[in-house]
Amino acid sequence: MKKILLFCAALLSGGMLFAQTDCSDIIISEYVEGWNNNKSLELYNPTSAVITLDGSYRLIRYSNGSSTSDQEIAYNLPLTGTIAPFKVMVIIQDTIPAGQDTMVWAGLKKKGTWLAPYAYSTAPPYTQGGNVVFWNGDDAVSLQKKQANNTWKDLDIFGEIGVRPTNWQGTYSPSGAWTDTKPYVLGVGAYLTKSKTLIRKRAVKHGVDLLTMIQYGSTTTGGVPNSFNAMLEYDTMPANFFDSLGFHTCDCKNSSGIGKLTADQQVVISPNPVTNGHFTVQTVLPVLSVEVVSIVGQSVYYRDYASRPKDISVSPDNLSNGLYLVKVRISENQTVIKKIIVQ
Repeated sequence: MKKILLFCAALLSGGMLFAQTDCSDIIISEYVEGWNNNKSLELYNPTSAVITLDGSYRLIRYSNGSSTSDQEIAYNLPLTGTIAPFKVMVIIQDTIPAGQDTMVWAGLKKKGTWLAPYAYSTAPPYTQGGNVVFWNGDDAVSLQKKQANNTWKDLDIFGEIGVRPTNWQGTYSPSGAWTDTKPYVLGVGAYLTKSKTLIRKRAVKHGVDLLTMIQYGSTTTGGVPNSFNAMLEYDTMPANFFDSLGFHTCDCKNSSGIGKLTADQQVVISPNPVTNGHFTVQTVLPVLSVEVVSIVGQSVYYRDYASRPKDISVSPDNLSNGLYLVKVRISENQTVIKKIIVQ
């Protein structure tokens, strides 16, 4: 971490630090840290051109606070293939041999479009990238792109390189996670990156590079790093939530081509479970109305929207804990129904 901060300071003083511009290159659009080996990373192409990955893009998992994993073959995963304009690549682990470890759930396997090697090892010989898709809530992940001078630049960073957040007891084992309470590495507050699915907010149009790390507060206060607040750019969903994998809603894309999405994919509700009395409905198409119905069929919230918004904050009054249905009407003859849990 100290090395990163010194490097940032040097670049800033020389006026040489450039941030990634909006809608210019691949971003991390979704992070899945589910039970067992239910791990996935979704990459989104926010441009109008096909992006070829071969030899130019890679993923690095900085395990347990490491700042040097990019120099280790097992933690360095080259990416191949292409991502079409405004489309995604869903990375999961390759088939895990029965009896060797817990299997990837079928619901996640059918979402995968690119398979990372399942070859985790703590001793040589190592497999290229074999230790990458094994994050467990306290590992930073970097999406990097090769530059013209053959160096690698961070296009997007999930977590904070060089930092391992603690668990509830203030120790480093078992693993902890970044939380919703500053400083984010002390295990105070609700876990955001362990046993969760995180979906990038639609307003995010570029990745987190060195400059945006500084803008987010990548400094130390009393010697405690405090840069990664997942809630700034991600919406949180419960463990083993895979419904939103395979597509991404981003303001980089206009409304063309949305007919290829299913009705269910056109509506995303977060957070779910609802823990603070309100939630957000994000849609591809304009919304005519939102209704919340109890499990016994009682309407507990209803509102029409003359302005036809696509990003709505819903705050029903005094909802008791339990299961509810959210009915989102996106046309006169089309209503999408989603389940939410209120805690």
